[in-house]
Amino acid sequence: MTRLLVLLALLVGLQCATDPAAAQQRVRVEGTVADNAGGRPVPYAGITVRRPGGRFVRSIQADSLGRFDFEVQGLRGVQMRVEGLGYEATSTPVLYFDDKLYIEVEVRLDADAVLLAPLEVLVWSEVGSSGFFDAFRRRVRNGMGIYITRADIEESNVSFVSDLLRTVPGLQVGSSGSGLRNSLSFGRSLAMRCYPQIFVDGMLMNPPSVGEANARLDDFVTPSSVEGIEIYRGLSTVPPEFLTPEAECGVIAVWTRRGPGT
Repeated sequence: MTRLLVLLALLVGLQCATDPAAAQQRVRVEGTVADNAGGRPVPYAGITVRRPGGRFVRSIQADSLGRFDFEVQGLRGVQMRVEGLGYEATSTPVLYFDDKLYIEVEVRLDADAVLLAPLEVLVWSEVGSSGFFDAFRRRVRNGMGIYITRADIEESNVSFVSDLLRTVPGLQVGSSGSGLRNSLSFGRSLAMRCYPQIFVDGMLMNPPSVGEANARLDDFVTPSSVEGIEIYRGLSTVPPEFLTPEAECGVIAVWTRRGPGT
């Protein structure tokens, strides 16, 4: 169940709601997306903002600490739909502004529950046919990239997905700040790092608003959850599916064993 906590509301002495000036007031909303069980921030959650009647207003993305902010003008309230990788997507109740100009909220998400049967699977076949996996396998056969398959992952016995990429020519795997997770970059020169675009099941995880250096692959996937990885070192080798204006530093595309939309 979604929990929307209004932490702070800064009230101002406006006139009644029938005042035309009140209808044009600008309201700022700041907030955090957190795990409902442990209170940990949910990084890079996607937030869709709508009017109380359901009409789309805008889409934004939380940062690596789960923080987000936006402004609206002339609205009596908003409703937010929040999605985080590994969490149940959910919609908040309508947040009515009344005469408030600033509101701080905390949205809490429940982890996406995975029901475990009383059975341990020791051997399994490849993932079944789907458009996404078929395209991946076709690029493995005919593409211009570097590919890591499920068989490669099982043979490697590594703890982090980034460790699978240490043998990729030109790809630098190392820490870019605090924490144990590794950052990924291609060295274009001794003085400059070039951060590749990271896709997980077709979703771009490090758009410019997030910052490529702040998005770490190990925060999104584990070796046991990955079906395959595609690495493209330069713009000329990137397939159309992953081509963005920021793809000049290359692309790393990861496909999980659940797959897109499952």
